[in-house]
Amino acid sequence: MKHSFLLKTFTIGALMSSVASGTMAADIAPGEISVTGQAVRQVAPSYALLNLGVSNKSTSVQAAKAQNDAVMSKLISSLQHVGVSKNNIQTSNITINPNYDYIDGNSKLNGYNVNNTVVVRVYDTSSIGKAIDAAIASGASDINSLTFQTDVSQEIEDQLSASAISDARHQAEVIARALGHTVGPVKSINLGTTRTHTMEVNPRYAMLSVKSVEMSTSTPVENGDMSANKTANVVFYLQ
Repeated sequence: MKHSFLLKTFTIGALMSSVASGTMAADIAPGEISVTGQAVRQVAPSYALLNLGVSNKSTSVQAAKAQNDAVMSKLISSLQHVGVSKNNIQTSNITINPNYDYIDGNSKLNGYNVNNTVVVRVYDTSSIGKAIDAAIASGASDINSLTFQTDVSQEIEDQLSASAISDARHQAEVIARALGHTVGPVKSINLGTTRTHTMEVNPRYAMLSVKSVEMSTSTPVENGDMSANKTANVVFYLQ
């Protein structure tokens, strides 16, 4: 686990009475300086969201839905057997659509397509591969996405805030020194919300290969690190 902070500045503006006239940013008076500091920290994912689906086709709505229901029930049961609790499995979409053949400009109904999609929250990130394998073995035809998420603790929130403010002050001091001034008191400060950058992969498997070939290997999944970042917009007086 990495614990170091990476600091980067996005926007810096210095406005002083001694600077040549030009376009001035709103709310920044002469003798003030506005800077934006940023703090970034690498954190481990807290959980993963796995989007799975079951799609099938039959000549009637009733038959297509019955087949789909049976596979989805088996899929949900298999996920529970690898440690995913039922309250972490949520249905996200169900569709039933007619399927037509078009011949010489004419349409002919040839059956119905049924799709049922669930989102699975996996807290034990070491078992994501098992969850994918269990879904495929149960008859899942669509593995749409795997997205890692993280819950940022209050401790990390506080550290990000302090580092973003420190970065803003550092940038203000560099600019003020270059202009022959020093940084005075803070006029205003605005902390942004903490944002995380997720990693997403799309482990899709062809429907025919999933149903006709026995999966002989387990699915390798690497968690990696994620980035949590926060900005601080600070306006200082110049002296």
